[in-house]
Amino acid sequence: MPSAERSNTRLLDLEDLDADTAPLFVIKAGDIALGFDFLFCNEVFRELRLSNPILANDRAALLFRSWAQALGEYKPRYDFGGRVWTAEISGRNGGWKVVRAIESDTQQQDSPPLEDNMDDNDHFSIGQTPVFTRSKAQLVSELKRDRMASLKNIPYTNLHARWESIQTMMEMSDVGVFEYNAEGKLLHANEAWYRLSSQPRDAKADEYSFMDLVYPDDQALVMSMWNTLAQGKSVTFEMRWKARPGTKDTAQWVLSACVPVFDDDKRLIGIAGNTIDINAQKKSQEAAQAQVEALEQARLAEMKFARFAQVSPTAIYIYVPESGMNFVNDQFFELTGHAHAPVNQYEWFDLVSNEDVARVQKDWEVMLKGGKSNGVQFRLKKTWVNQDGIRSNIWVQSSSYPELDESGKVISIMGTLFDISQFKWAESVQRRRIDEALEAKRQQENFIDMTSHELRNPLSAVVQCADSVIASLQQLSGRQLAASKQPSDISRAEAEVQSCIESLLIIVSCSMHQKRVIDDVLTLSKLDSNLILITPMRVQPAVVVSDAVRMFEVECNQSGIKLTFHVDETFNGMDWTMLDPSRLLQVLINLLTNAIKFTKDRPQKAITVTIGGSWSRPPKCWNEVTFTDDEKPKTDVTDKAEWGEGRKAFLWLKVKDTGCGMTTDEQKKLFSRFSQATPRTHIKYGGSGLGLFISKSLTKLQGGAIGVHSEKEEGSTFAFFISVRLAHSPADHVTARAVQARPVPRRTMTGEEAMQTIKLNVLIVEDNLVNQKVLRKQLQKFGWNISVAGNGQEALEWLKDSVYWRNEKDSSTTEHRHELDIILMDIEMPIMDGLTCARLIRDYEHQGLLVAPSAPHSASPTQPRHNKTSSTSSASHERPDKQSLRLPILAVSANARMEQIEQSLASGMDDAISKPFRIPELWPKIRGLVKRVADADTKSRS
Repeated sequence: MPSAERSNTRLLDLEDLDADTAPLFVIKAGDIALGFDFLFCNEVFRELRLSNPILANDRAALLFRSWAQALGEYKPRYDFGGRVWTAEISGRNGGWKVVRAIESDTQQQDSPPLEDNMDDNDHFSIGQTPVFTRSKAQLVSELKRDRMASLKNIPYTNLHARWESIQTMMEMSDVGVFEYNAEGKLLHANEAWYRLSSQPRDAKADEYSFMDLVYPDDQALVMSMWNTLAQGKSVTFEMRWKARPGTKDTAQWVLSACVPVFDDDKRLIGIAGNTIDINAQKKSQEAAQAQVEALEQARLAEMKFARFAQVSPTAIYIYVPESGMNFVNDQFFELTGHAHAPVNQYEWFDLVSNEDVARVQKDWEVMLKGGKSNGVQFRLKKTWVNQDGIRSNIWVQSSSYPELDESGKVISIMGTLFDISQFKWAESVQRRRIDEALEAKRQQENFIDMTSHELRNPLSAVVQCADSVIASLQQLSGRQLAASKQPSDISRAEAEVQSCIESLLIIVSCSMHQKRVIDDVLTLSKLDSNLILITPMRVQPAVVVSDAVRMFEVECNQSGIKLTFHVDETFNGMDWTMLDPSRLLQVLINLLTNAIKFTKDRPQKAITVTIGGSWSRPPKCWNEVTFTDDEKPKTDVTDKAEWGEGRKAFLWLKVKDTGCGMTTDEQKKLFSRFSQATPRTHIKYGGSGLGLFISKSLTKLQGGAIGVHSEKEEGSTFAFFISVRLAHSPADHVTARAVQARPVPRRTMTGEEAMQTIKLNVLIVEDNLVNQKVLRKQLQKFGWNISVAGNGQEALEWLKDSVYWRNEKDSSTTEHRHELDIILMDIEMPIMDGLTCARLIRDYEHQGLLVAPSAPHSASPTQPRHNKTSSTSSASHERPDKQSLRLPILAVSANARMEQIEQSLASGMDDAISKPFRIPELWPKIRGLVKRVADADTKSRS
């Protein structure tokens, strides 16, 4: 059908086609290669079963199918299967082709093939339609046998048709076929060649040469092959084209077979050949090579593992259930102590210590059943010597796992043994040290308890005896001496009595201070051991607090402090409660003691104690007071049976003073163990730093909390609250009073005669008023002239008014100036400490401002004793000349460590004595430092 007919295509009516009396079928047609499929067959076609001969796999059927699918200039009629067929393009856009048998000619069934019946003027062009015919190699072979005969006998039209058939066959082939001229320009090639070589099909022949398509690394090889072909030899070789665009390959592998083409004059006119895609084979080869290399790597890795296992510091073994040990490394022999021998000649459990055989057997039974071992620690029979020199069995950590086959049967057990003897020894040492530390802590607690007990017992007697002596002397002063008629006796007795009273008051004060410190240490020890118990009792809180306040009235009166007790209106309804009065008083007394200590030196001296109550737990910030802990305890202490069933409440106490107050940073340091507001607090006011920490712990044990509000120079307010339960008032209430004990006789002091033989002038530099008073009083008994200074600065001022000050600008006479034989210097003092003062004194001596007397001063044995307020001597002395003698300085401090004593000597002091000390212990120190005492000693001995 001419190509013009395609524009006149008509739509198909399948009913008309099916009713047609001639057999027909419809197939799909197109410009590209399509599979031969029947889209429609009419009834006559189906009844005659014509599809079978058309779809047959013979050459005649193949040619018919090619004609049926052909487009363009194709033969209008075709004889096949005894029928004459016509074809017509139909359907929308000419996509279908109707093939119909118009007549039947049985005589033509045995007719020769189609190509033999073609007219000379019929050109059968099939273009891209797939047609199968003889191979080019067969055709070339036939041409070689009878080339000239073939050319003479085959008409031109038949030769052209055959060549087109060959081209069609070449296009259908997956083998790339090509032909180049002698200059390397492409003459013709099939589709497979273009696909493999990546040369565009529409490119001009002179745009690409053969070498332009070759992979760079193979260009030398291809050129060598080309030269071989030019010599008239055929070649077959592997090469690579450049990679096709759009693929991940780096190159396209092909197997190329080429033959040279010569003319009749034996001149090379071209190269013809074919190429086959061998990319898949090459990838298979690469995969095989990679597998070989991987196997080699695995073999090397296995050898490395074997060498590693052999030299590993960990013992490695492989056990096979049927045959025993299969492999052990050198470290296994080293660790177990077994001699090097074939591994199947010894038993595994023979290596294990008898004490641990059962444990190891149990672990192995699990693994032999296919289970997983969690590892086991056991001892071997081999021993070692630890760092303590003790020989014991080696401890090992076993780590094993079973290897199973597909049926779950254990094939082998592989495991390791790691020496943990050092760890086991370290654990035993650590355990022993923990036990020792716990025992030391227990012994320390016992020691604290014992020490506190031994100190508290005599203190009780001291306090009671002191109270008794005070009472007796007060009665003696008021009654018996009133009957005496000798004024001198009365005056002397009154002075003695007054001195005893003062001494005993000091004893009581010091004893109570010592008792508070010991109580704090004892309470802290009990807190650490959880030995503090809260024991509730039915009491009147207001009465308990009132009695405690009354205990401090005498001390407050002596210090000029106004002490007030106030009951807040919130206390109504809480007259009787269940609480622990001893723990309540312990906190209150600590707060009152601190308040007195920080208030007694203030211009305004007032302390107010307030008691109140609350039916709910006070918040963290309450009446300007910030409590340390606002969290409700996990357990309520008042839920225990001994607290009764009364209503729950909270009792609060507030102690407000007009003391020095604290800054915000100083308040943050309160309520911590061994902590005070500032480092100087202890120096100026004393204390252990445990009181507030203990108070915080005690209030927390009673279900409460403690807090503070303070402003610098304005005073402080400490408050705390505890949990209580209301209680009914008892029928009877009896108040018991303590009974005073008898006084004990006073102990006399030894060495008094030696100290009374010479009158010395002593300057005591001490910030503690109690220590000042006690030491001055004891030394004045020997007739010595005693002066006191509260700190280093006061001591320097005193020296500037002494006979040793040689400032030329000072025109005052020496008539009323102080004399001095020795200075007793404290170390820790406010304003100026003892070390700084000593350094300045030596500096003044070096500058000639302080000079020792030119001759020792003698004090008359009958010289009258100075009173308490006077510290000067009435004797006059001439101003001494400058001399190199030093003023003796004796360090007096509670710091008794050697480095502290050496620090004192380095600052310019001459010797040191540690507190507490007795007067007989002080006298040898003075005798060694004061020159005139040493001279008098020498004279008395002579």
